[in-house]
Parts: sequence; C-alpha cells; structure tokens
Amino acid sequence: MADARLVTISIGRCKITIFPTIKGLTRERKKVREAVGQLAPDLVALPVSREGLKGLAAINRGKEPEIFLSHYEEIYAIKLSRYGKVAVPPPSYTEAFAAAEEGGIPVKAIDLSEDEFADAFCDDVSTTSLVYHSLRWKWLRRKSFRGAATARQFALAWDRAVNSLKGFRNLEGRREEHMARRIVGLSKEYNNILAILELERMDGVVRRLRAGGLEPLFDTTGDRAKGEEGE
Repeated sequence: MADARLVTISIGRCKITIFPTIKGLTRERKKVREAVGQLAPDLVALPVSREGLKGLAAINRGKEPEIFLSHYEEIYAIKLSRYGKVAVPPPSYTEAFAAAEEGGIPVKAIDLSEDEFADAFCDDVSTTSLVYHSLRWKWLRRKSFRGAATARQFALAWDRAVNSLKGFRNLEGRREEHMARRIVGLSKEYNNILAILELERMDGVVRRLRAGGLEPLFDTTGDRAKGEEGE
C-alpha cells in the first residue's frame, strides 16, 4: 500500500503496520478502510480503552453515541475544521472498527483502561498543574497556530501546546508505553497487525517498539474478537 505515513515493524514472526491518523478528520475514513482492505491484517489494534472499544461496537450496531466534549476538545475540533470536515467520535476509529467487523477481523483496544488512566493521572499530574491546565483553554482558544499549514502540523502543534506541562507529558508517555507493550503482547498471538494510532503518539510508540526490550502486556480480561464486546 503506497502511503508514506505507514510504518512497518517486525517483532519475531509478526509484521506490524502502524497507521498514524488525525483524530476528527472525516477524510481519514477512506485511507483507514483502504489500509484494512489492502493489508488484510489478522488483527486491528485501536488506541482506545476497553470501555471505548465497547462504545465503538455499540455505534457500529447503530446506537447513537453520547458526545461530551471538554473545552479543549471543542477548541481542537473548531481549529481542526480549518483543514477539513470534522466529526466525533474520531471517524478513523469508527471506520477501522466497521471495516474490520465486515471482514471478520478481530479488534483489540491497546490504550489504558479508564481506571488505569485515572490512576496514571493522579500519579503524574499535580494539583498545581491541574489548576493551571484548567485555565489554559482560554489561551488556546485565542492561539492562532498560524504556522500550521497542514492538519498534520496543526495536530502536532496542538499536542505540544496542550502537553507543555511536565505532568501531562508524562501521562502521554505512559499511554505510549502501554500501547507499545500491548502491541508486543499481541505480536505473540497474531502474525499481521494493523495498529491505528493517533498521530501525536506515533513517534513515541514506534521509538519504544524499535528500541526493543519491552515487557509484553497481555489482555487479562478474557475478552476476544469482534471488538471485545462479548460480555
């Protein structure tokens, strides 16, 4: 598949293709579906929690999603709309799930669960940082991001601005570590994985995978294919 964004990594006998996506852009749907169809993976990994994956499964069955956006998410969506049509939940995630479901391909969540994220947040983000962060959305609303000529440049610039505080950077680092370890764990079970990652976290995940030495993180919930919604 000729897409300059794709990165391929081999772990043992497993080929892992990483597809970085810009959350929110509707035009990402087409490329994600093409990736699923052309790469024919035996697993699609998504950067969502277990709970989020069950939500995607429900949406795929026709349930209307409940959308609650923070100030940050609202501002991000407004500014991203300069580069194309925007939708929530991220169209690349819903499309990847739908394409995998249609092809009978298992889907796995690789991000922190909601409880794990809450614990990591408490560990990494101080009260002072949280207060400061809660006030910065007004500054971000006024910020122009004029140097961002493309959606990719904007997404990365936005990520740098939002995570300029150390605690929040550390939190995103934990997510990257978790996702990389989940991919390593899945590589023991599958031979051809397509991992959809948010663009902002791709470099961190790829760097960790290429460095090697990661302790694999296995799914301990007992959930399996078809979006892990079987419970």
